[in-house]
Amino acid sequence: MIANVRGQEPSSPTAGNNATKSETTTYKTDTEWDGVTVELMSVTRGDGDTITIKYKYANSGSKTATIYKLGRFSGDNMALHVYYVDAKNKKKYLVIKDAEGKPVASNMTYLELEAGASRNGWAKFPAPPAGVDKISVYLPGAPPFEGVTIASP
Repeated sequence: MIANVRGQEPSSPTAGNNATKSETTTYKTDTEWDGVTVELMSVTRGDGDTITIKYKYANSGSKTATIYKLGRFSGDNMALHVYYVDAKNKKKYLVIKDAEGKPVASNMTYLELEAGASRNGWAKFPAPPAGVDKISVYLPGAPPFEGVTIASP
């Protein structure tokens, strides 16, 4: 498994751990599904002690990728499988759920991507304690995105 993935630094996957990240830095990697990539677009601290993680799955393959079958998500919203880890405090954070138990996130249930198509998604999480500015983000089907800076609003 790849330890660090940097879309801006494809030739050196472990480089950049000490580099300052800007709010426009994006991370991109292949997934376990043929022709499908995922891009971590942003991680932003918001009002109300939350963070929002935005991402995009894209299918550069020649046929439809039926991700909900490939990923064994059945009828689950894929956002339920997104999480992040605050290594500093050794804590895993899951997506926030509403009063009905549904994730506060984009609906990616029964996700299929036609050849050449992409789909943006987002999910809301409890924010880590003040002073935590880097996290590891885990998106379904992809290796972890480590050392991701949480941007301010």
